[in-house]
Amino acid sequence: MILAGDIGGTKTLLALSSVSESRVLWQQRYDSTVVTNFSELLTHFLSQAQQVLASQMPQGLPAIAAAGFGIAGPISGALGAQQVKATNLPWVLDSAEISVQLGGIPVVFANDLVASGTAAIFAPAPAKVALNPFARVPARALNGTSSGHVAVIAAGTGLGEALFYFDGTRHHPMPTEGGHCDFAPNNALENELWAYLRAKLDGHVSYERILCGKGFVELYEFAKTQALASETPHMQARLSTCQDKSAVITAQAVAGSDALSEIACRLFARIYGAEAGNLALKSLPMGGVFVAGAIAGHILPFMQREFMQGFLDKGRFTDLLRQIPVWVVSDPDLALKGATQLARTQLV
Repeated sequence: MILAGDIGGTKTLLALSSVSESRVLWQQRYDSTVVTNFSELLTHFLSQAQQVLASQMPQGLPAIAAAGFGIAGPISGALGAQQVKATNLPWVLDSAEISVQLGGIPVVFANDLVASGTAAIFAPAPAKVALNPFARVPARALNGTSSGHVAVIAAGTGLGEALFYFDGTRHHPMPTEGGHCDFAPNNALENELWAYLRAKLDGHVSYERILCGKGFVELYEFAKTQALASETPHMQARLSTCQDKSAVITAQAVAGSDALSEIACRLFARIYGAEAGNLALKSLPMGGVFVAGAIAGHILPFMQREFMQGFLDKGRFTDLLRQIPVWVVSDPDLALKGATQLARTQLV
């Protein structure tokens, strides 16, 4: 079997798949915020899998042959001795320790965006929503075989970015921490947003402060402070009692039932596009920009209306960016699928 994991600040997905085919045998979702360390979570997952799959496999469970994990954080160390301190969790993971826990099998770590990109590059056409109507998309890309350099960006608990260099035959991942780069306002309203966040954060304003789940709350509060619309009693009551304010704001915005929520989502999508355009200028990903992460799917109507405005607002280089395909791939299991692919490479 192949063990794969998508480890993020909000959720952790773990799955067991067959080696010979991409069939998931057992998969579980965990709340990352209530788990003290990854080793305990892994032990619990394997125990559950043993109990559930034992009845389906009377001859016994196949051994785990390799494991791959996409993790939201910078990876250090060589293959077989990788370490990572998760960016939005108090977890420190060591691939050698996990290998010992799993009986000495190969274990590979990858930045979560590298894992997502590994799967996104080969995503079939039905799994992708095109955002750039001007791009010339090669036929092979429509069939899920992108060629040329690729960029991946994903807003979730934080903002992840990764690049994939294409050597003419295959893609080579280059993880980044680009989500922590300085936020650059592009108009008078965004100037006010920058000043508002800088005062609130008492310092550096990165793109991740805006382009993440909590960013919707920041944008909603900013729009309210700037009197861009009035807060309704309904929203005031909902936001004062709910646990996930961002989910309420995005749902109200997509439904078209709250002006402040719509403003927040318009700002989010345009700034998301602007940073994706920055990433594209720095890497010239003619193989495409893939927008991953569940958030893009949740606010897809705003992504389709606002994202490309920010992406193309690059002055003299607007025409260059018009040529680059941009796709939303909002499969919630994307990083998990990529981690599975990376684990399989350890069996060759």
